[in-house]
Amino acid sequence: MAAGFHLKTIIGILMSLSNDPHPTVHFWALDGLARTIDSAGLTFSGFVTSTLGMLSQLYVAETHNEEVATVVSSNLELELPTLSIVVRCIDSLIGVLGPDLQDMVKTRELILTNVGQFLREPDYTVQLEALRCLEHLSLFAASHVDTAGYVKRLQKELGSEYVELRDVAIDGLYQLMKGDAERIINTADPGLEEQLWIALDEAPDHEGIRNIINNWLNQTGIEDVGKWVGRCQAVMSKLVERKDGIAGKLENEKPTNSGAVDLNDDEVASFAVASPREKENSQPTGQELLRWQVRTFAMNCLFELLGLAAREMQRDSETPVEESLVQKIADVIRMAFSASTSNVVQLRLAGLRIVDQVLKMFGYTPDPDFPEATLLEQYQAQIGSALTPAFAVDSSPELASEAVNVCAGFISTGIVKDVDRMGRILRLLTSALENFSSKSISTPHRIPSSLANRHR
Repeated sequence: MAAGFHLKTIIGILMSLSNDPHPTVHFWALDGLARTIDSAGLTFSGFVTSTLGMLSQLYVAETHNEEVATVVSSNLELELPTLSIVVRCIDSLIGVLGPDLQDMVKTRELILTNVGQFLREPDYTVQLEALRCLEHLSLFAASHVDTAGYVKRLQKELGSEYVELRDVAIDGLYQLMKGDAERIINTADPGLEEQLWIALDEAPDHEGIRNIINNWLNQTGIEDVGKWVGRCQAVMSKLVERKDGIAGKLENEKPTNSGAVDLNDDEVASFAVASPREKENSQPTGQELLRWQVRTFAMNCLFELLGLAAREMQRDSETPVEESLVQKIADVIRMAFSASTSNVVQLRLAGLRIVDQVLKMFGYTPDPDFPEATLLEQYQAQIGSALTPAFAVDSSPELASEAVNVCAGFISTGIVKDVDRMGRILRLLTSALENFSSKSISTPHRIPSSLANRHR
């Protein structure tokens, strides 16, 4: 009883001060009201209607607009975004009401009307808080939110100049796509998928965007294997115009000859023609591939896709997933080949992991056109060339270790029937063993003896 009395008193004081015409007074009163709503939680339920009514009146009040605040506080060097705090208070009220919003028609309609007006305000901080309101409304009363309009607004804010708006848009898309990612993609205007990859290119370590794509992959990877292989391939080869208009080296990449492809091998040369690495060397001035972090993430998505497919194939031998992947196997190997001959260690590791996964999944699969041969037999030259850079002078222990594992898997599958054609792989392994057993381990390109023991 005492706690309820004190809460009522505090709310009364804050609401009274919120109506004060002085911008400094009503700003901090509204800020205190928002904090009180958040801390009170469900206890605030009895005050929602009156508080919402007051906030709606303050929104249209002449004493609470930006012009008045600017004039009064011009000599105080203060920025008092009163309207943003009003919207934040309404967002806190949405949290208090929760699923009850579905049954509270008048309250819900008043909130939706206010939020619609807030989104039209020129101040981006007001739009920011309004989008947070819509995010929570879509959780508690999704059937009453204009999903198409909301999705398209989020899509627009993905390219916003304000980082905060972009982040709120990403959060909103993640919440929507957790339920049915494909439906949201189809609801948006054309180009949402490309916008997501471009946004990730601008912020390569953004976990929100990565989570959206990973969630989408887990939902639709099995049904749309071919589409996902195509998506990863598009990311690996996509060119973008940098803002400075100068095509410089990608961040953290360094020129090296370790990934040079043996173009004297006709099979490898023809295979490399369409690889993104070749595009990188001949791209127009001012254009670059997506950052290496984004391409590495795309390769990790491809690896995850292969893992999903492998588990599905083990669970159901009649699944069409295997047939879909067989049709795309050339594209998969091409991406792995391109990644494993790049200039970035993480990208090369991702390429080797995919080669290893492909060998495990299809090493013994017969070619659908020539049953007497295995599916991967025609790609043995490309696989061999993908492994070669891992044993070069500037390689690393991690790369060499992974490559030794892949070489072992390659040999054990029996893809190469002619021993003479196995020469390249055998030379790689022989060279690695010589490095392992050499006394000159201190040479930078030598592999530590601990790795030698691991692979004996």
